[in-house]
Amino acid sequence: ANFNAFLIDLEHNNIAYYIYFVATGNVKIITHTGHFISVKSNRRLIKVSSTTNAELIKFTSAKHFSGGHSYEKYCNDLATAGVFKWIVELNQKTRQYWSKDNKLLYIENVITTL
Repeated sequence: ANFNAFLIDLEHNNIAYYIYFVATGNVKIITHTGHFISVKSNRRLIKVSSTTNAELIKFTSAKHFSGGHSYEKYCNDLATAGVFKWIVELNQKTRQYWSKDNKLLYIENVITTL
C-alpha cells in the first residue's frame, strides 16, 4: 500500500485529520469544515495495555513503515505498547500516538511528498 498516495487522496477530499482506534479498528475522519465520518471495522478486538512503552512504539512504527511488519502486527504491537489511538494530522504532517488516559506517548513526522 502507498501511504503517501493515501494522504494525498485525503487532502484532495478536504480531510484535516483522522483518528484510528487501535482496540476496535474504527476510524473517525474529520474534514476542514468540521464534519466527520465514522468507519466501523469488522476485525477482532485488540486488548490495549495500560502500561505504555515509547521505545516499542518507535520501533514498531519504524519497522512497519519500512515494510518489515504487517499492518496487523503494527496494530498488535502498538496495543502492547499501550497505544489506544493514533491521529494523523494532515496539515502538520504528523502521526500522534495516544494512551488510554489521553496522554501523548510519541509523535512522528509523516514522510510524504504532498
